[in-house]
Amino acid sequence: MGLDVYVYDGGICKSLSDLITNVKYTCSLDKIAQQVDITLAYGIYSDLPSFYIESGQKIELYVGDRNIFKGKVMTSDLKADKEELELTCYDYIWYLTKSKVVYNFSNISAFDAVCKIFNDLEIPYSENGILGGPNGEGASINIDHLVKNKSAYDACMMIATEVHNQFGTFYYMFMDVAGNVGLMPCDRYWSKQTIRPCSDPSLPNPDGTLIALSYKSDMSDMITRVQLFDSKGNAVDIETGDSAEDDEIEEGEENG
Repeated sequence: MGLDVYVYDGGICKSLSDLITNVKYTCSLDKIAQQVDITLAYGIYSDLPSFYIESGQKIELYVGDRNIFKGKVMTSDLKADKEELELTCYDYIWYLTKSKVVYNFSNISAFDAVCKIFNDLEIPYSENGILGGPNGEGASINIDHLVKNKSAYDACMMIATEVHNQFGTFYYMFMDVAGNVGLMPCDRYWSKQTIRPCSDPSLPNPDGTLIALSYKSDMSDMITRVQLFDSKGNAVDIETGDSAEDDEIEEGEENG
């Protein structure tokens, strides 16, 4: 049963399996996003293929026919002296842990609140994988909360905690083999998986006059979305500076 790695380049799926020299997979309860570190052979001095992979590209790992990881390349680090390309990849939960959010939830179901966070951040999910689904525990209780400057992951787990307080169910966030992020009871998914690193001793050592070269592409600090809120959690129009509360006050004055 072999290890296969595929990257999506311009909508075309390409296999990296023949270039892999090392793979490390990491996931734990205190570091919820799955991380995969991949080292590929990259031809500088030799006749090896020179297939560069940018940060932001989609990547998938399979063991045999079983998919074990779907995510994106966050860091791409080319090391010419070693003829290696090092990739650091995370699944979509990484976006939840890195995104700071502000929400003023009022009389909304726990299920709808989590779905809103996922939709706003474009996180793939299945409705049945969120707090029991549209007819489950999360849909049966409403929450009223102002969430300010918390990670999207913390906001989701805060909501799950309220469901736990009502029903006693412990919830765990994970990403399934279809690439959907779920928030489901802990006993419905394995929380830990491990891949043993592999290497190819036949790959050549670098030999040439170029002593050292590095090129690193990193999207971990890239801002993809900006939205402003006032001190009460109301959305603020970036162009005018007006909040939803200001509009309501002006409308009330006109009616008066």
